[in-house]
Amino acid sequence: MKTVVWIVILFAAAVGLALVSGIYTGNVYVVLGQTMLRVNLHAFILGLIIAVVVLYLLVGLLAGVLNVPGRMRRFNTARKGRQAAVALNSAGLSYFEGRFEKAETEAAKVLANKEAGDNRTLALMLGAHAADQMDNLALRDRYLEDIELLPKKQQLSRFLLLAESALGRRDYPVAENNLLAAAQINPNLTRLVRLQLRYAFDKGNALEVLDKSAKLVKAGAINDFEAEQYQVWAYRRLLATVSDAAGLKACLKRIPDSLKSGELCVEIAEKYARLGLYGQAVKWVNQYYPQTQQLELLEPFIASVRYLSDREQQKAIDTAEGWLKTTPDNAQLLMYLGRLAYDEKLWGKAQGYLEASLAVQPSLTAHLSLARVFDEAGQPQKAEAQRKLALEAVDEEDMPAEHKAV
Repeated sequence: MKTVVWIVILFAAAVGLALVSGIYTGNVYVVLGQTMLRVNLHAFILGLIIAVVVLYLLVGLLAGVLNVPGRMRRFNTARKGRQAAVALNSAGLSYFEGRFEKAETEAAKVLANKEAGDNRTLALMLGAHAADQMDNLALRDRYLEDIELLPKKQQLSRFLLLAESALGRRDYPVAENNLLAAAQINPNLTRLVRLQLRYAFDKGNALEVLDKSAKLVKAGAINDFEAEQYQVWAYRRLLATVSDAAGLKACLKRIPDSLKSGELCVEIAEKYARLGLYGQAVKWVNQYYPQTQQLELLEPFIASVRYLSDREQQKAIDTAEGWLKTTPDNAQLLMYLGRLAYDEKLWGKAQGYLEASLAVQPSLTAHLSLARVFDEAGQPQKAEAQRKLALEAVDEEDMPAEHKAV
């Protein structure tokens, strides 16, 4: 469009000059000392225009000649800048392809290029990470020393690299310092939160593990299965540190219902029993055993029942017998019922349950429990026979698998 406008202007100017030249005619006199020259007006104007054009061309030519060194310098600068960009691109590709030695070499080329400009920062970081992957700590530290001279906001990568390296060496004070420094720059960075989670896990800080894993789940950085594994570990850790009823109550408020009735159900029952909260342990098993059918719940149940009153013990036996109606062939439940009857000195009932358990699945514990029942019932020969069967069961368990098959 601009070209069309200029053409129109030039044509208009030409027409104007043609009209003016037809109206204004005459001569131009040029006096040089004692000499006077007479020149036709039209010839003078044409010559003047030609002179201006020639002068313009001469000035442009001279300026071009004088600017050759500068243009050469700018060309070399641009060429080196392009070389730095190519080397940086090669370093990045090599790093992500796992060719760390080449990545470091290409990063060094960028740093040796005086025209690298802002590419130097990324080249320093690539070189440091590549050297770290090669376990060349001396080379890595040289890169990190150069990164340390950068503005603090550009040192996040350095802090993360030093923190990760320190965690690998289990140098937790250094790891903590670098994690704190990184958090001051960008506390919500996913990689930083991952390292904080790893640090908290190594240090056994359950509350921090819960907090960091929740952040990673929210950011979509870990899947639900991985998050659940961290949660189970953390809640298990919290349970282990509980030392009284109030602490256990506070801990249980934190634990999700899915874990209470799942992986941590047995451990919670055992914790109640260890703290001497026998009534609550029995209540817990009464609540969750019918839902989960976890046989491991029966051990803390039996261990706690014996410390209850006679009325509560009888109620517990009645509850367990109710469970047996839904699973009459449950050898473990039959054995535990036999042990409960034994504690109540109900020898006949205990014998019946234990023999029923052995009929379904022989076990060392059931044989020994039945032997004790026979001892109390005044039948030493039967008690001895049960102990022999228990020894045979032990020998059978210790026997190699290939002999069992024979």
